[in-house]
Amino acid sequence: MNRFNENDRRWGHWAAIGFLTPGLVLCFALTAGADSGGGWKMTSWLGYEGQSETDLDAGGDFEYWMIAGGLKLSTMLGDSLALSLGGESRAVGYDFDGFGGADPWDTVHIMRLNPTLTYLFNERWSLTGGPIFQLSAESGADVGDSLTGGGAAAVGYKWSDTGSIALGVLVTSQIEDDALVQPFVILNFGITDNLSFSMDASSSRGGSLKLSYALGENWDIGIGGGFRRERFRLDDNGPVVDGVGEEEALELKVSVAYQFSDAFAIEAYGGSTVDGDLRIETAGGTKIADTDYDDGGFGGVRIKLAF
Repeated sequence: MNRFNENDRRWGHWAAIGFLTPGLVLCFALTAGADSGGGWKMTSWLGYEGQSETDLDAGGDFEYWMIAGGLKLSTMLGDSLALSLGGESRAVGYDFDGFGGADPWDTVHIMRLNPTLTYLFNERWSLTGGPIFQLSAESGADVGDSLTGGGAAAVGYKWSDTGSIALGVLVTSQIEDDALVQPFVILNFGITDNLSFSMDASSSRGGSLKLSYALGENWDIGIGGGFRRERFRLDDNGPVVDGVGEEEALELKVSVAYQFSDAFAIEAYGGSTVDGDLRIETAGGTKIADTDYDDGGFGGVRIKLAF
């Protein structure tokens, strides 16, 4: 209990920095946009998710809660150049009963920033690219050892108002591991007026796909799946000092969303993780514990705002 309290106090300073940094970038961007006469569009979301008690193959069980949010601002810098400032932050609290004889980690913080520039060759073709900055760490971990970075670039093609595709590659460093080189596809396809399909694998966290059906003007139901992956630095005072934690899992889920207006929507979802895995490594990246876990039910709610 004492270790958890000390970590919370130490991480309070870094959490403040993490949330203030995007704000400073935003102020600079808004000023630049105002000077160039550009108009800004904003989309944001805030959500809560939880996974129920799930058995570990190595013995014991775990569960988690997550509070997360994201923000994206975009503007035109001219007739052919668009700027986007995107970021997200998540706090994931794990509760273990077993696994290596002690709780391997408590609360994990993930913060990502991804500014991009898009050059529009014409109404159909575009080129997008930008850097990626990420902090992935348990409360109390060394911040300098928890930072990764890289970049992504993609060529996009839009054939209609409801159809577009982008093919690209993401390259980023990883904590105590080789660099991740991940080709990706982003696809949005309106099959009919009510039925649409989307796929996005442009994040180092994994990827997702979804089939959506619009019920009238306000309701939307969906079914989909995806892959989630997190790799993070562990607390420098924890059971594995300065070690590395990792979680991987496939997700299957269904969702229901209601659009109150063009600016406000709420979505509820639920599903199950499949083929989940937890891993603990030393500070140098050598595996010391690894376990699969059973399928586990999860659910959440997300609020979306757009201006």
